[in-house]
Amino acid sequence: MRRQILPACFLFGGNGEKSIAHRIDGLSLFGIYCVGIHALRSGVKEQSIFRENNMSGYLYETHMHTSPASGCSDTKGREYIPRYIDAGYSGMIITDHFFHGNTGIDRSLPWREFVNGFCAGYEDALNEGIKRNFPVFFGWEETFQGDDYLVYGLDKQWLLDHPEVIRYSRKEQYEQVKAAGGCVVQAHPFREAHYIPAINLCPELADGIEIFNAGNEMKWNSLAFRWAGLLDLPVTAGSDNHHANRMCPENLAGVVLDHPLKCIQDYVKVIKERQPIGLRIPVPVPEWTVELQPNLPAVWYDGEEKPTGIRVMDSLLRGEIVTDGQPEG
Repeated sequence: MRRQILPACFLFGGNGEKSIAHRIDGLSLFGIYCVGIHALRSGVKEQSIFRENNMSGYLYETHMHTSPASGCSDTKGREYIPRYIDAGYSGMIITDHFFHGNTGIDRSLPWREFVNGFCAGYEDALNEGIKRNFPVFFGWEETFQGDDYLVYGLDKQWLLDHPEVIRYSRKEQYEQVKAAGGCVVQAHPFREAHYIPAINLCPELADGIEIFNAGNEMKWNSLAFRWAGLLDLPVTAGSDNHHANRMCPENLAGVVLDHPLKCIQDYVKVIKERQPIGLRIPVPVPEWTVELQPNLPAVWYDGEEKPTGIRVMDSLLRGEIVTDGQPEG
């Protein structure tokens, strides 16, 4: 198993202790605001930030897409393997767009045929990974009203056994994934696109938050960094890679762990047990300022999928939760 010396931002936490952000030369995490495993609500002044240049770890891709499962990808699973090996990764998690996302599989197919087609990209990558001794794990990305969630820890058989998954609400998804031993991470929470009507923030229905997405505009990553400082959730990073022929190793993101993953449940354990986790962040994330406001309305939902009354922009501005009953910031 390859172990690399990596330029990365390591965000550690656990056991109720303060988060520690290690800032590496060449990377700027301006205004990181406590986005560790245990987020601190009181702001950056209590965050320990220092440099350490030679941190080693195991680097994993957590967010990527293949063809034909993802309609927006043009890359067979096997085509990624040599490129990620050359980029120094220790493994990858395939997270193709599922039923309500940009799937490339005909939704009218019988359920078994749909699942077989959906898993084909992962299986193609897995077979090539086995040949090259490169771990490949399975996950997926499901979409609701423009908000996306990465699901880890379940397998093809679980999908075959649960055709009702396509009717799940966010709450049902979280409950059922949790019951089956998996975890859910809200992906790129502040992304904007023509198909997204609003920014829907659902931290109570996720085990973690993807705060850096290499396919994002930096403004959206900056908002996610700032928002994560208000939460008590693990944070992740991923490339959201769709095209092997366009990927530049220096622009890829991922998580860096202090131990190798033997199976996807090892990654679930890292998230759910809030084990030490590092983020590979390839470019500086600008400090969030009030000028970096989203163009879409942002709504914060509770565990019942009902609006909480938390004023998202005022909360980001103050660095603390602000509800409708409080005065304007």
